[in-house]
Amino acid sequence: MNKNYFFIALLLFLSVNLNAQTTLTQSVNPNLVEGSGNACWNPGGLNPNTYNDNSFYRAYNLSDFSVTGNFQITSVQFGQGSADTGKEITLKIHTANTDDLTNAVLTEQASTTHICNASNNLQVVSVPLSVSIPSNSTIVFEVFAPDSGTNTGELFFIGTNSAGQNDDSYISFSECAGWTDPTIVSDQYVMNVVGDEVLGIDDFKAFKLSITPNPTKDIINIDLDNANVISSMNLYNITGQLIYKNIKSKRVDLSELKTGIYLLEVGTEKGKIIRKIIKN
Repeated sequence: MNKNYFFIALLLFLSVNLNAQTTLTQSVNPNLVEGSGNACWNPGGLNPNTYNDNSFYRAYNLSDFSVTGNFQITSVQFGQGSADTGKEITLKIHTANTDDLTNAVLTEQASTTHICNASNNLQVVSVPLSVSIPSNSTIVFEVFAPDSGTNTGELFFIGTNSAGQNDDSYISFSECAGWTDPTIVSDQYVMNVVGDEVLGIDDFKAFKLSITPNPTKDIINIDLDNANVISSMNLYNITGQLIYKNIKSKRVDLSELKTGIYLLEVGTEKGKIIRKIIKN
């Protein structure tokens, strides 16, 4: 990891806490891919097995998932029904003024590309994507598969299942029926957004984590109020390298470490706390 980037991350970590990881999904079973959704493509005719532009969408109101703070997205997941190896798709995160995407105004917040592999057919594929979304937002996840022109072997079909859904799936394309705006379909897309709720200042204060002495030459003692239970502890150096993993004791000996700044990550059922430790 680039050191300058890590210093930026350090500042962010020291100013906010992250709640337990949350998966935004409209699928009753977000981990099951049974088949492929429909898409606009050319199975025969003048240019058989060619593919047209297709966008697949899901929408998520943060309030529906009991997320009241800002939401830090860390990755997106999509069901790959069927795709040719080498097919490049673009994964986009938008915010919208409504979760009815037939009438929504979408504002793109972040995007990343992904190269498909046919070995992932009928599986859920996870791709890192980082962006912070304001509280009370409606998030829209779009999977965009571009036109292949006259090339063959560039097909992509979103993964679906029949386990049930809590809201609609949408598709848009410029060819075929000419649905240039998101249109509701009966296919039940498997599309998930994974991230952490960023806790507010009041939540941050509620953790009452004590690390003493700090700075230290050797031993630190870790104490958390009785309202929270420690589930995990990890220690990192300033470059992001993991030094100690799954620390079990609340009394930790740092005597063998070099002098410098370290980060202690303490996990609880309510979220993660990260504190700076100075080793003299």
